Amino acid sequence: MSLQAVHALERLGDFVLDLAARLQDSDWDRASACQGWTVHDVLIHLTATLRETVDPGSLPSPVSGDIEATNDRQVEHFRSETPAQTVETYRSLLPVALSNLRQMQTPATRDFLVDFDNAGKYPAHLVADSLVFDHYCHLRHDLVEPRGPLDLPQLPPIKEFIEPSIAWLLAGLPQMSPPTLAEQLTAPVRIFLSGDGGGTWILRKSPSGAVTAEPTDKHEAAAATIISDADAFILWGTGRVGATETATLLAIRGNRELGRRVQQHIHVY
Repeated sequence: MSLQAVHALERLGDFVLDLAARLQDSDWDRASACQGWTVHDVLIHLTATLRETVDPGSLPSPVSGDIEATNDRQVEHFRSETPAQTVETYRSLLPVALSNLRQMQTPATRDFLVDFDNAGKYPAHLVADSLVFDHYCHLRHDLVEPRGPLDLPQLPPIKEFIEPSIAWLLAGLPQMSPPTLAEQLTAPVRIFLSGDGGGTWILRKSPSGAVTAEPTDKHEAAAATIISDADAFILWGTGRVGATETATLLAIRGNRELGRRVQQHIHVY
């Protein structure tokens, strides 16, 4: 999976550079669908994710205990750059980042734990999946219409991009979601994500009280099943849509009250 993610990131990087080449000067300052960030800010953020892999020392000090605040700090730090400077930095970092990510798939390094602050700790091979998710989500849902401001060709929700994105989000769900999720898991709940790159997972509360999310056969017993398209899960799981729209993007079978409570306490990023 993670080596496939490196290939997917290479394609997404090409998409970033192609998109940047199509923008007019006025487009860079337009508000994206990512709250508080312009189109330029989003590209600064994507460039910062490559810096993390290639040259973390070039980034400002993080905000301890808050990865999303750290992202904002990084964007603020590089906001004085021109869009052309940001694009050129992205272009130069991308091949080095891809090479480093391939190295993270080798037996010697793939299981080394990488600290994502309050998002949790993950084996190094999943870093590529995290970058695919970050790129795919921002490009598809924050920059390009219908949710974003740019009238440009939409990034397709294909398996190549969705599968590593979902792999990252489901690996992260137990660590990223608030502690209240465990309180809601009074019985196992299945998540069934349809479409390319989807799958089935069972959410449980372990004897220690920790949440687990394990791939499973869709017929395994569960008290409730949350059903959603995989791409739609990225929208509601990251909190990009409110409760009303979320209700149109999923269905709950079995114990609907249990499923609803669990769904409302899922947060991934």
